[in-house]
Amino acid sequence: MTNSQIMPQIETPSQLDDDGTSCNNWTPQMGMEFNDVDEAWEFWKMYALKMGFGTRKRVTNRRNDGSITSTRFCCAKEGHRQKDKRLELVKKPRPETRMDCHARMGIKLVRGSGKYCVYDFEPNYSHPLHFAECTHLIWSHRQISDVQAHQIILADNAGLTQRQQHDFSSVQVGGRENVRYTRVDVKNYLRTKRGRDMAFGDAGCLLRYFEKRQIVDTSFFYAVQLDSNEQITNIFWADSRMVIDYALFGDVVTFDTTFSTNKEYRPLGVFIGFNHHRELVIFGAALLYDETADSFRWLFETFLGAHKNKRPATIFTDQDAAMSKALEEVIPESRHGLCMWHLMQNAIKNVGHLMKNGSNFLTELKKLVYEYIEVKKFEDAWDSLLSTYEASDNYWLQNLYRLKEKWARCYMKSTVTLGIRSTQLSESLNEDLKDYLTCNTNLDGFFKRFDKVVSDKRYKELQAEFNGREKLPTILCQTSPMLQQASKIYTSSMFENFQTEWMKILSLVIKDRNELGVLREYVVASFGTNEPEYKVTGGPSNEVVHCACNHFETVGILCCHALKVLDNLDIKLIPTAYILKRWTREARDGMLDKHGLDTHGNGDMDATDRYREVCPEFVKIAVKGSQTIQRYEFIKKMILTINKSLDEMPVGGEFQRNEISEDTSLVAKCTGLEKKDGRKGGKQHKSCLEKSKRKLKKQGDTPQASSQASSAPQVLQSYNNPPDFYSNLLTNVVIGSEVGGSFAAAPPEA
Repeated sequence: MTNSQIMPQIETPSQLDDDGTSCNNWTPQMGMEFNDVDEAWEFWKMYALKMGFGTRKRVTNRRNDGSITSTRFCCAKEGHRQKDKRLELVKKPRPETRMDCHARMGIKLVRGSGKYCVYDFEPNYSHPLHFAECTHLIWSHRQISDVQAHQIILADNAGLTQRQQHDFSSVQVGGRENVRYTRVDVKNYLRTKRGRDMAFGDAGCLLRYFEKRQIVDTSFFYAVQLDSNEQITNIFWADSRMVIDYALFGDVVTFDTTFSTNKEYRPLGVFIGFNHHRELVIFGAALLYDETADSFRWLFETFLGAHKNKRPATIFTDQDAAMSKALEEVIPESRHGLCMWHLMQNAIKNVGHLMKNGSNFLTELKKLVYEYIEVKKFEDAWDSLLSTYEASDNYWLQNLYRLKEKWARCYMKSTVTLGIRSTQLSESLNEDLKDYLTCNTNLDGFFKRFDKVVSDKRYKELQAEFNGREKLPTILCQTSPMLQQASKIYTSSMFENFQTEWMKILSLVIKDRNELGVLREYVVASFGTNEPEYKVTGGPSNEVVHCACNHFETVGILCCHALKVLDNLDIKLIPTAYILKRWTREARDGMLDKHGLDTHGNGDMDATDRYREVCPEFVKIAVKGSQTIQRYEFIKKMILTINKSLDEMPVGGEFQRNEISEDTSLVAKCTGLEKKDGRKGGKQHKSCLEKSKRKLKKQGDTPQASSQASSAPQVLQSYNNPPDFYSNLLTNVVIGSEVGGSFAAAPPEA
């Protein structure tokens, strides 16, 4: 096949382009002049795109001062690939792309005018030309513009996959052929950008992220622990919103660790609780080097320091001996509860042989956990369980019994739990995190995606706030003054829980009563069932009520038994002493005004942030300008004017606030991030519970925590009367304080 058969006759002046213009307008001509080399290069690229081949720069000659005297542009298929000595050992060699094509254009400097003219032009080719539909795939014609780069970064921060981002951009511009880049280009661009972001190393990336957060959020808190080689081992951080949330809702905390969220194989630990909508709130997060008692001890001490030494009433964790030891040493006054989900999983793993052949062992074990409220009945049931299944000598069950005060209902009936009995809150967050994070995510990507997950969780609270004001709760008994009161006081989710308890009183009966004393005594039971009876005491004069089930002491709302007695005493409204502010609509009222916590900073933004700010405004202009021809022509003229003005403005020279400062603190002197040994195979690390759960699908002692039953007034005081340190929420830790090889950075003083 000859060249004339596979390429158009460019010498024909009458040949027209797709837009009706003559080919002579974009075909190089001998003696054609250009103002500079860049202009000539763009012209050659346009010519190559029209014809259907790729381009590259062949050779450039320069003077001693660096100015270009001549250069030659050629086809991307010019020449031959050098012979590779390893070719004989390669099973699947790369296809040949060089075909000794002679198409080229040479330009040289014209003395006197300073312009460049074409002195050499060869239009002949030795290879087939690409169709117009395929030219957008040619490597030299693919380019990610600045606008597209910002869009790619925003899409990556939003958690979109590279395919989703590319498909969305294709729809915007009317097809893949108009995007001017491919999904591979997106992958390469993001990889290059992440490499630039990690230019200072892992430790530098970490410190730059923390400094940037403190610029935006001046109350941001972080702390790192260094080893003997001054390398970072453990990391903790909490923003101002986490500090506020903990001050309001930090009575019950769950803590759990998860793997496979970052490239450093570090377990991620997150402190979580419930807000007044029973939605998940985060109190702090940590990347740990390991899961030893020393690491947990440092973490819990740092967590308390970030939150002005406020202790939670209860903290739930898994059955980890190192974690239990650290909690006993750092927060002995807080009640430590075991996660029921992990407990059951451990039971399946350690005593699974007792659950075979239709055994009711697991059912009996759950009764011991949830049903027995009297210690004697619990002890009798435990002895019966061991006797029935001949498991008196089982080591795991013996160890579980020694920890009974951390999981049995009869021992935890006076413990504040808010209805939490497991770390499933953490598991829920972990699942969301793993939707964005993988074991190959570096630290820079990890923090961006973690912030995205935290933002999503906080947005759910905004949705709950909106729904609470937009929609009236459904009151099942409109004539009840107590339900009317509760619907106005409690949040929607808590009102549903309260109304469920109130409706139960319709099936309750008072079996026995003693109304002689100031405090009257009642025995309340469910009609026609075998459910246990509960002793309730109440006084009509001071509107006091207490039920033996301790539902109010643990969850924070009155139980159906107490509500039955209040109704019997003709008390038609909820007594003020039994309305906890943490469950009401006004739970957050006054907190920001009281403490004046600065969560905004000085508003310094990088290029991507500025692009995000101005882009919506230009979209509005584009929508208005496209409505009529007159508006469209006006917008086109204004765009040209704006572009010309922007081109005349200098680029750069601004003070970059996100650069690492020349601080002489302990953190700035750290030699790097302590590395953990990698794992072969690239598989995600799984805990023993996850492994045991997968196997099922295929077919150390801890110190005993002391417990003290709290009376109702004591619980009310812990809820309704915050500690004095709440008023000192803005007290700043001195920057650069070094204690035991650790460094804590607090917000700068105003």
